[in-house]
Amino acid sequence: MSGVRRGRRALAAALAATLVAGLGACGSPSITTPVLALDRSKATFREVGVDETRDDIAALVASATRIGASLVRGGSGSGVVVSPYAVLTLLAELRAGAGGATAAQLDGPDGADLSALHDPGRAMAALIGQVEQWSGDPGSVSASAPPASPLFQVGRALLVPSAATVTHDYLDTLSRWYDTGVYPADFGGPRIDAELGEWAAVNSASTWTATPLRVDTATRAALLATAYLAAAWRYPFQLSATSSAPFTDADGSTADVPTMHGTVLARVARTAGFEAVQLDYGTTLGLQIVLPPRGRPLDDVATSGALTAARLALAAAPVAAHAVALPRWRTVTWTHLPGSLAVSSLFAGDADLPGLGTGVHISDARSGATLTVGEKGTAMAQPAASSAPATPTAGVPAGPGPDPFAVDRAFVYSVVDTATGLPLLIGTVRTPVTD
Repeated sequence: MSGVRRGRRALAAALAATLVAGLGACGSPSITTPVLALDRSKATFREVGVDETRDDIAALVASATRIGASLVRGGSGSGVVVSPYAVLTLLAELRAGAGGATAAQLDGPDGADLSALHDPGRAMAALIGQVEQWSGDPGSVSASAPPASPLFQVGRALLVPSAATVTHDYLDTLSRWYDTGVYPADFGGPRIDAELGEWAAVNSASTWTATPLRVDTATRAALLATAYLAAAWRYPFQLSATSSAPFTDADGSTADVPTMHGTVLARVARTAGFEAVQLDYGTTLGLQIVLPPRGRPLDDVATSGALTAARLALAAAPVAAHAVALPRWRTVTWTHLPGSLAVSSLFAGDADLPGLGTGVHISDARSGATLTVGEKGTAMAQPAASSAPATPTAGVPAGPGPDPFAVDRAFVYSVVDTATGLPLLIGTVRTPVTD
């Protein structure tokens, strides 16, 4: 594991363990009292390379893609965004402490689909280690200047009562293979909502200062996750080239929306079932946008099959200069997992979770994700469009690309680690909004 990854993992661990520091950057409010603290065993997290468990990684990528597609398909409003990686990791953590029908459901295609893995623990450790190379402090990100080296911070919390008796074996497993533990919480205490909000704020640069998680004195366990990305484009758009352009919403209506224009290096793939473009961030992360054939519904490409086919087609496509037109947008979503995942045993009174104790089930589970796309990349704030004349993007040939690509209708997107195929975020834009 590289020194950079170790350093970022150490920072992420410090954030998770204390969550006491102020959020100074970006004008975020300061936290002056301790909030939720991670309780983990002394077992050392195993550093497993993704090349050591390639077949299992491929199976986990397929599971994450399926989970993400199922959570965004059929959405309403302007669009939704989820972190399939965060949800998959939470399900895998629970599977490590489950038994009976609950374990079987989590192992199956409606859960984390771990039954075919040769070694689930090692595979998850490899996946977590891969993603943690981008972890860090969201409070360090400038609202107007996304970092050249991507920052992807995932907060994931398995919450238990302060007096809960979690087995030592389960805590060792969580620490060794999932680089985590449990968060003891006073579910009936007067500060619980504030503590949950503070935990979310630290992990999201105050995108959230409150959460919709519902807990009370009867709660035996709950889940909370957040996902936050800040990353600069490898080939940014010029602010001066942004102008209004027509966009066809998912309902078929058309409106003019702020649209970025530029000749940038990108990958493009077109088939009878979709059109797709990949815009790169730093390292191996890329934003993959998938459009349905003109006149077809958005849900035609909001499937794991379409997203996988687009990812493979883009991987095979050459990098070339393209005249890209892309709307700005911002999406912030909380997903209610009990109402969205087909793992009913997990949330039922007869759940079998012996690692957490007898008679424990997950009372509530929420996963939050956010993505803001603009000229410089993924950041927190969008600048106002300029009236200055357009100038060519630095480092890219001026003039129209060989194959223009206009994102001019509702689309599905995925932020992908191209080294593994793992979707960190999956979302839909039914109509672009920026606030």
